[in-house]
Amino acid sequence: MDKKTEIALLKRRNAPPPVPTPDAPASSAPGASTSAPAPPSSAAGQTPSGWWTYHGDPEHTGFVSDSDINSSNVGTLGTALYSLQLGGPILSVPAVVDGFIYVGVANYHAAQGGNGGALHKIDIQTGQIVKTFAWDLLTDPEDTHSFTGMGMTPAIINGRVYFGAFNGKFYCLDQETLEMQWITDLRNQDLKHNQPISNVAGGRPAAVIWSSPVFNADATELYVGCGEGENPSLYSFVFCLDAATGNVSWIYCTNKFSHDADNQPNMLPQNAVQILPPPTGYTIFPGEPIVMGCSVWGAIAYDKDLNRLYCPTGNQQPEPNANWTWSDPTQPPPPFAPELPSIGYSNGLLALDADTGANMGFWQVLPESNYRPSDGDIDIGSSPTIFTLDGEKMIAIACKNGSVFTLDAGFFQLLKWRQLLPRMQDGTNIPTVDPHPNPASPEINPHMTNELSDAIPNENYSGAFNTAAYYPGSQDNPQTITPRLFVALGGPNYHSASPGIDSDTTPFMRAVDADTLVDVWPLDNGDPQRYLNTQHMDTAQGMQVGMYSNAGESGLSSPAVVNDVVFCTTSKISIYAFDVRDGTLLWMDDMGMQTDGYNGGYGYCLGAAIWKNYVVAGGLIAGLDGGILNIYRLPAPQTPPG
Repeated sequence: MDKKTEIALLKRRNAPPPVPTPDAPASSAPGASTSAPAPPSSAAGQTPSGWWTYHGDPEHTGFVSDSDINSSNVGTLGTALYSLQLGGPILSVPAVVDGFIYVGVANYHAAQGGNGGALHKIDIQTGQIVKTFAWDLLTDPEDTHSFTGMGMTPAIINGRVYFGAFNGKFYCLDQETLEMQWITDLRNQDLKHNQPISNVAGGRPAAVIWSSPVFNADATELYVGCGEGENPSLYSFVFCLDAATGNVSWIYCTNKFSHDADNQPNMLPQNAVQILPPPTGYTIFPGEPIVMGCSVWGAIAYDKDLNRLYCPTGNQQPEPNANWTWSDPTQPPPPFAPELPSIGYSNGLLALDADTGANMGFWQVLPESNYRPSDGDIDIGSSPTIFTLDGEKMIAIACKNGSVFTLDAGFFQLLKWRQLLPRMQDGTNIPTVDPHPNPASPEINPHMTNELSDAIPNENYSGAFNTAAYYPGSQDNPQTITPRLFVALGGPNYHSASPGIDSDTTPFMRAVDADTLVDVWPLDNGDPQRYLNTQHMDTAQGMQVGMYSNAGESGLSSPAVVNDVVFCTTSKISIYAFDVRDGTLLWMDDMGMQTDGYNGGYGYCLGAAIWKNYVVAGGLIAGLDGGILNIYRLPAPQTPPG
C-alpha cells in the first residue's frame, strides 16, 4: 500500500456540514463550540505573545525564553495533559497566542467526502475547542501528496488569523470569533483583490499554498508563496498582500524569464494571465520562462533591519533525469545529468525587497555539498533562519541533500557549509546512508554499494527537510554555551528506496556550532562517530530510547528551543527534549503509532510550539481519526504547607 492509498483510506464519507461562503461571516462554522470566557485577543499594534507565527518569529529562530521550562524541570512534563482528535491529520506546527492554540487540519473528516480542511481554536488550559472554521473543496483536486485542507502554521497578529490552504486560497479570520474577514484566491484570477493570475494549466497536481505567511515590521503587509514544483506546466510566485484587505501589492514570478537578466516584480508570464492588458502596475513577459518548477513551498523569512525577504526555492521542472531508465541491472548504469548547478531560481534562496519585490540576489546550493554526486531533486523545503552572531546578520538554511549552509544576510554570500549526514572517519560515504536503487526496482530498502548509489540518479531521502532552530548562547552557567544550530535529519519515511534514515549511524537531529558548523555535542570513538548522550535505557520499557534506538526513525521536523532545552519530534511518532549543552536526553513521549504501510510505516510530527509553560505538538498517526494534538504542561508549583 502506498502513501496516497493510506491517506485515502483515512478519509471518512460524512454528510456535508454547513460551510461559510467566501467573504461572509463564519461564526457558525462546523464544529464551533463554546467554553469558559476567553482572555482578550491581541489588539491591533500589540506584539503577539508566544508562538504567533511559523517557528516563533519572522526570523524563524525557533527560540523561546519567556518560559519556566528548562533542563532541570523538563522531565516533569510527563504524559500529555490533553490528547485531542481534531478530525484529521495535522501537517504543521500549531500557533499558540494569548492562551489559545490555532491549528489546521488536512483531509478533514467532517468535510463532504473528506475533501476539505479546518482550522481549530483551542483553549490551551482546558483542551476545549472554542471555535472551528472549516471549508469543503467538493471536486477541487488534492495536492500532489493526496492532501486537502491545510499544511501550514497560521499567523495571528493584530486581532486576526492568517493562513493559506491547498485550494490555493489565502484566508483572513477574526482572531476572537474566526469570522471571515477576506479571502484572496492565489491560484485563480481574483481581480477584486488585484490578483490577475490563473495558474491552472496542466491538470493535477494543482498550484497550492504550503508556505506559512510572514509579515513585515509593522504587520501591514504579508508574504506567501504559491505554486507546485511537481507540475511542469505550472508557474510559481511570491505574493505580497495587504494585511487589512487581502489586495495584492506585488507579485514576483520565481520562474526565470531570461538567462541574462533577473525577473522584475509584477512581470507575469503571458500564459498565466487571461485578461489582457493586465491591471495597472503589471507587465507581461511575451513568452515562456526558461525553467518551470522553482516553487517557494518553505516558509519565507523576513529581516526587519534589511527589510528583506528570504525565499527558499524548490527543484526545477523538468528535472534533468526525470526520464532516466536502467533496463538491464547486469550492465553499468547509463550516464546521468548532474542536478547542480540547475537553471534559474531553483534549489536555492531568493532575496527580495519587502516593499517593492525587487530582486536583491539569488544563491544556489553547491554541487559539492551533495552527499552523493547522483543526488537529484534536492530542493529546499526548509525555511531560512536569521540570526546575529558577533554583530553580523546571518542566515542558516538546510537542504534536502543533507547539508546546512550559512550566508551573510546583507551581502548574500556563502560563509560556510557542512554535510550533516554521517561519513566514515576516513571521509568515505556509508552505503546505507542515502542509497540510490534502480528506480524501476520494486525492492524495498535494497542493499546498495557506494559505487552503484553514486552512479544512479535518485532523490536524497535522508537529508534535512525542515527548519533549523537557533540557540543564541549563554554565559550564565559555569561554562559558556556557544551559539548553536539544531537541524533535524532523515526526511520522510514512506519511500520504498529508503524508508527513514539509517538509524544505526545517523542522528535524527544534529547540533552544530552556529559559526563553525562543527558538532557541539560530544561524540564517541566509533566509526562512524555517534553522539554520546542522546539515548538512555528506559527501565520501565526495558529498552534503549532516544537517537539511534528505533529503526528508520527520522526527523522530518523543525526543532524548537526553550531556554536550555531543545525539542525534536520524529516519525516514530515521538517528541524528545535534549540538553542544549551536551545532548543529554531529558524527556520523551510517544504521541502515537505510524500507519501500516508498504515500507513498514508512515507518519510524522512536524515540530513543537512553545507558549509559556506549555508545549504543543500535532501529527499524522495510525488509528483514531488519523491525527492527534498533544498539550503538555509543567506541573504548577506546590504551595509550601503553613
